[in-house]
Order: sequence, then structure tokens, then C-alpha cells
Amino acid sequence: MKKIVILAILAAVLASGAAQAGEWYEKVKLGGDFRDRYDGVWDETKDYDRHRNRIRARLSLKAIITDDFTFVSRFVTGINDPASTNRTLTDAFTTKGYWLDLACFDFHPVKVPGLHIYGGKMKNSFYKPGNNQLVWDGDVTPEGIAVNFGRNAGEKVSYFLVGSWYSVMERKADPDIYMLGAQGGLKVKASEKVYVLFVADYFGYENIKGSPALFDGAFFGNTSVDDDGTDVYANDFRMAEAFAEIGGKSGKTSWVAFGGYVNNTAADSFNTGWIAGLGFKSGKGRGAWKLGGFYKWVETDAVIGLFADSDFGSGTTDVKGFAISGGYSLADKVELASTLFINKRGVEEGTDYTRFFIDLKMKF
Repeated sequence: MKKIVILAILAAVLASGAAQAGEWYEKVKLGGDFRDRYDGVWDETKDYDRHRNRIRARLSLKAIITDDFTFVSRFVTGINDPASTNRTLTDAFTTKGYWLDLACFDFHPVKVPGLHIYGGKMKNSFYKPGNNQLVWDGDVTPEGIAVNFGRNAGEKVSYFLVGSWYSVMERKADPDIYMLGAQGGLKVKASEKVYVLFVADYFGYENIKGSPALFDGAFFGNTSVDDDGTDVYANDFRMAEAFAEIGGKSGKTSWVAFGGYVNNTAADSFNTGWIAGLGFKSGKGRGAWKLGGFYKWVETDAVIGLFADSDFGSGTTDVKGFAISGGYSLADKVELASTLFINKRGVEEGTDYTRFFIDLKMKF
């Protein structure tokens, strides 16, 4: 009889634990993706071409804390680079490490639909029309606080607002470097299948002028000057940007065209950049395809080179040229894609820079 009672108690405990585990499991979502890339570079300024095999692996966790709070975390391969999560396969089969790429809260009060407040190391809150990388590389995950708010203003009109305080560099002996950003967007449905989007934003960095390089001792194309034997930034960065995007759908194919302009008002010269592009995609799952391209012109101090596109023109400013990309889904969540960059390093008298990717991507 005692054995039966003991077994009954154990069964009850295990059942209770299983129920609790089930509740916990329902509130946590695991995911990730993997990319295997061939990366070829032909640089006129170099004596040799580069041919690399590079990988990117990301593992993410999303936990629902309450109806109002969510926690997000992600680990990623790379080399501790703010604008790249690629890891080159080299160094005699040595192991490759993971870095903390995301760790933030998302406060989205049920009583205020459309409001999100993020804090920590987060995805970039600013919308990029056409998913372009004129100012921000897609791999940059800023740190600080951001507020997003979006609402419909009728059947055909919606809008969104974004504000942020991003901590760039906390310093003990000098003023901290930080960024204040603001963005507003207005979307109008021109018809049942066509929309128009207008976006304006401002990114103001404080205390960069006179500061040493933010990362790896390099200025990534931005102008530097000598200050008692130390190279420092010659300019501050206060960037005003405006974009327009028009998109729609024809049958199973959606399309988008976009253009944008940025001006660093804190620099007196070589302070502008612009981009124009077009993209198409069709279908979902196996057999889906996409095709797109853009032309971009970025002067020396138009944007902070460290945070801009890390692939275009070798990841610096003072570049111009084309990028053409396409992809085809071999199966659900498995895609074969490629990108060709035909660039000039130097917007005035540039040297040729060509780069070509072949990517195998999968998600889980």
C-alpha cells in the first residue's frame, strides 16, 4: 500500500512538473538561420584576388514574460564586428565562437496598440525603404532605448514614428558618444494594389569630432586628422535623410521602387549620399524567387562608414556603383541566392572594386 501511495505522489509531482514545463514551453520560441557563402573580391588596388568561404549562424530566443513584456536574445557568429556577422573559414580548422547579438526587452502595452518600447541591445528600430543600407548596415544591432509607434489614420493612410537614444561609446575620461535619432513615415494606399511611402529621419551623433576611431583603429572612409600623434574624426555627424518608396502587387509578383538622399549637415564638404533601386519577388516556399538592384553614391563624410553597408565598396564611404541580387527557393525555408557588386572606390577618380556572393540560406 505504501508503495502505491508513493508512486501516486510521484506521478502527481511529475504531472505537475510536466504541466509547468508545458506552460513554460508555450511562452518561449527558439529559432535561427544559417548561411554558407562564397565571397569573391576583385580589387584593382590589390595584387591578388580573394576567394573566401564564410558562414553565418544565428540562434535566437523569444520569451513572452507578460501580455505587455517580451524578452529577445540572439547569439551569432562573427569576429566582434558591429556591421558584420560573417565568419571566414580559416585558421587551420580552429573552432569558431558565438557573440551576443541581441538582448533586449520589448514593452508593448495592450492598452496602447501600436506602441513598442525597446531597451538593451536590439534590432535597429529605423525603417529602411527597400531594405537599403545607405546609412545602416543590416547587421548593426544598436544599444540603448528606442520607441516605435504606428497607427492607421483611415482606410488608406497609416503612419509611424520612431525615436531613439543609442549609446555608442561610454568613456571614463571623456564625454560619452551617443546618438539621438528620430524618424517619421507616412504610407498611402494609392489603389487596392499600389502604395506610396514617404520617410524622413535625422541621426545626430554627439562628441564624435575629435574622437579616435570607434572600432579597430579604422575610420572606414571618413575624414580623420592628426591630433598630437593620434588620428581623430575631423567632423561630427548630423545626418538628415529623406526617402520615398512605391510598391504594389501584380498577380503573384510584388514589386517595389525606392530612392533616398542623405546629407551630413555637420560636414562642410563631401557630405552627401543617395540611392535608387528596384526589387521584385514572387511566391512563397519552394519555387519562390526574387530579383533586385540599386545604384548608390556615398561621399566621404555623408554617413559613418563603420555603421554603413559593410559589403558595398569594401565597407567604406567615398564609393559609388551598382549592386544586383537574386534568389530562388529550393524548398520551404531553403534559398539559393547571389549578389554582384560593381563599384568604384572613390566617387571622383575611383578604382574598380567587384564582389560576388553565392549564398545557401536556411531558416528553422
